[in-house]
Order: sequence, then structure tokens, then C-alpha cells
Amino acid sequence: MKDTRPFPVDGSTQSYWQYEGQHNGLPEKLKQNNIDFPDICDVAIVGGGYAGIATAYHLLKSTSPPPRVVLLEGREPCLGATGRNGGHLRPDYFMAAAKSSERYGAAAASEVVQFEVNHLSAIKSLIESEDIDCDFNETVSLCVFTKPEQAVFAREVYDKLQQEPSFDEALLNRVDFYTGVDAPHRTGVIEAKGYFSTPAAHFSPYKLFTALLACCMDLGLCLRTSTTVESVEKSKGDDHILTTLLGDTLSAKKVVIAANAYTSALLPEYTTAIVPCKGLVCHITGPEDRVLSKLPASSFAIMEQDPISNATGYNYMLQLADNSIVVGGAHHKYDTNDLGSWYHNFDDTQLITPAQSYFEDKFMQRSFIGWEDSQAHVDRVWTGIMGYSTDSLPHVGEVPDRQGVFVIAGFHGHGMPVIFLAAKGVAALIDQGTPYNKTGLPSIFKISRDRLETQLNDILAGRGIVSNKKLI
Repeated sequence: MKDTRPFPVDGSTQSYWQYEGQHNGLPEKLKQNNIDFPDICDVAIVGGGYAGIATAYHLLKSTSPPPRVVLLEGREPCLGATGRNGGHLRPDYFMAAAKSSERYGAAAASEVVQFEVNHLSAIKSLIESEDIDCDFNETVSLCVFTKPEQAVFAREVYDKLQQEPSFDEALLNRVDFYTGVDAPHRTGVIEAKGYFSTPAAHFSPYKLFTALLACCMDLGLCLRTSTTVESVEKSKGDDHILTTLLGDTLSAKKVVIAANAYTSALLPEYTTAIVPCKGLVCHITGPEDRVLSKLPASSFAIMEQDPISNATGYNYMLQLADNSIVVGGAHHKYDTNDLGSWYHNFDDTQLITPAQSYFEDKFMQRSFIGWEDSQAHVDRVWTGIMGYSTDSLPHVGEVPDRQGVFVIAGFHGHGMPVIFLAAKGVAALIDQGTPYNKTGLPSIFKISRDRLETQLNDILAGRGIVSNKKLI
């Protein structure tokens, strides 16, 4: 019988970040893959992306690090969503908080926003302390509305949160709204009807996290690549036995599943709680003999609506130092009759054709002032597999009824301003036995049986396909 569990596939498309990072040379440490497979360790981490690397880093930088920490990656480090995302470090100051406020209360929603905002200083401090060159850039991000009703809705959401006494007003004060006839010239977006701006940053995720992995190896991390873990089972004692597809086994006192979209391959209780969902991103450049125009900002989220189907979506976009563009999204162009092209799809070797066509059809010329004659074109396009949680929240902490097994996953395509400090919290749970409410982790990220068994499906409801029903 064919194994239908979501495991990483071979032959994935190469992202701009991966191409650029590998072209400039990987850290030497990453070429020194550990040959001997260990028999036993204190902590085994499954997944060599942002979450796994950050968890290893925090464990090994603690005052009393575990003596033996092993990281197992099925392909190569940062080959998954970590090296394929849009490069944004863009906290969500209020849009997601509105939903969380209704479900869990304004105080819990405010806690999540502050947690995300804290990543701006935490990531900057990390880069400086470890002296990592990853093209880090502090900036302001523009969320641009292309329909007047989008701007009205966002303002209503913002104003409603302002009325909540338990929501931190200082967070909302960092949001600046604007609507007016000159919105296109303020943003560069031809169809702009308004926007709001928030503090943000961006960087090369591949450069940052491969460099951070090399730091972890200097601290004693044992790295095993091309090593897919097939199962995690409790031993007769207190340890856990990890078995690879090649039949090797590893005994670990604690296990961290940092596999995001692939979590349910090892933990079946996550089959309907975290769903692998595919996204598409591309790199746009111009002719070698032409300088592309500088945009009013380097970070964008552009709200869109398809004029025929009325489907809504957004594009997330960066302008890099050479004025080239990294842009992804185009959810409003997905084929509604082909749900499997993106939902519960873990094959990053195949593109999403409608989204690809949308960007390749002169996206910048159609969308931005001053780019009409730029001859800008897509020179690289790729897909990535994200772990979407059906309740829109990350799963962080110890798994119910699996003592000693921890999960850090389900970032809903929004992991950049969540994972680093979430990993710090997981490390505190593991290494110091810190109570969850003392880790700094948002209370609503905690894993529970109710969350694993919820009937919510925000993934599909958010696309207007199915409301609050599971569909796997």
C-alpha cells in the first residue's frame, strides 16, 4: 500500500534565495556533514529549517546546554519553506488580531502581536551578535488596498481593536493609515486606493539560517542531512526511538518535531490540524543594460480581488538592493476547481500554473507607476510548502499524551516573525523545565487536545471555499 504521508520530495524547484546563497558559497561547516549516525542523544530535532535551527541554537546557547543535540534533515538545510519564502519580517499589528480577539479575547490577541513585534529587535540582535551577513534591512512595510471597501474594512477592524481596553494601544499607534487620490504616487501601486504602514524588516532567509546552523555546529550540534525520519515511537523506558527511511535508529530523551508542513507524517494526530499548503514566489529583474526604478517602499502587501471571480487574495513583495523584485501570493488567481493544486499538497517540484502566469504576464508593468516600459520579467519561479494550521495559530509546546515530544509548527505562512522566539520558548520547556506560562510564549499557541480535534478550518474558510469544516 502506498505511503501517502506528507514527506519532502526530491527535485524541488530552486528559489532565488537558495540560488544566490549557494552561488556565494555555503558556510564551510555545512560541508562537514556528520558521517556516523549516533545511537543515542539528549535531544533529537527533526527538521533543518528555521524552526529546527532556531531550537538548536537556543538549546546550545543556554547556560546548561544538553550534551548531545542531533538535528536530522530529510533533504538539505533550508531547502524547504525557510529558503523559499518571501523574505519578509513583517509583524501583523492588527488584522489577524481582530479574529483572535473575537475567539480568545483582546488580551490574548495583544500578547501575540507583541510577541511578533519583539522579533524585529530579536532578529536584529541575533544578526549583530553572530556577525551574520544576510542583507538585513529595517524598513516600513506598506499594506496597499486596491479597492475602497478594503480600506474601509481595515479601518473598521483597527478602530474596533482601539476600543478594547485590554489591547495594547501602543502597538496600534505604530500603524499609520492613509486614503486619498494620491495613494498611487505614495505607494507606486497604480490601483492603490489607500494603505497603512507598519515597522518591518527583510533579509535573505537562506543566508541567515544556514549561517546560524553553522554557528550551532560550532557549539556542538550533530547534523545529519539526507536523513528522513519515518517514525517516532516511545521506547520501553522513558526514551523515544526515531527510525529513518534507511532503517537507522536513534534513541533520544526529548524529541522536537520542527517539520512544519510535514508534522503529520510523524504525528498522525496532526493530520487535520496542520495541513501542507503550497505557495508560489518569483524573482523579477530587468535587462542588464537598464536600471529598474526605485519604489517608494521596499516591503509591500497588496490586497487584490479578481474582477471576474471576485476571489480575494494578496501579493507580498520586496524590492532588493539591486532594485529587483521578490514577489509571491496571487491567491486570488488559484483555480477554485483544482483545490489539490495547493491544498494538502506537499510537492514543491511543481508550480501553480495560474499564479505563475499572473506574475509572468508583465506583473510589474501592470501594477507599478514608472515600470510600464521597464522590460521587467520573471527570471526565476519556485514553490514552497507551508504548514497551515486549521485554527490559524502555531502549535508550540509538548504534544498531549506524548511526554517528551515537542512540536514547533503550523505557522500559517507567517513564520518569520514567530519562530525565533517560539524556539526560545521550546528550548526553555526542554532544557530548564520552565512552566509554559513562564516561557514568554503566547498562551494561545499552547497545544491542547481540543486544538488537535477542532472542527475549524480557517484555511478553506479564508478562501471562501468551505466554512469551518475539515477537508483532507
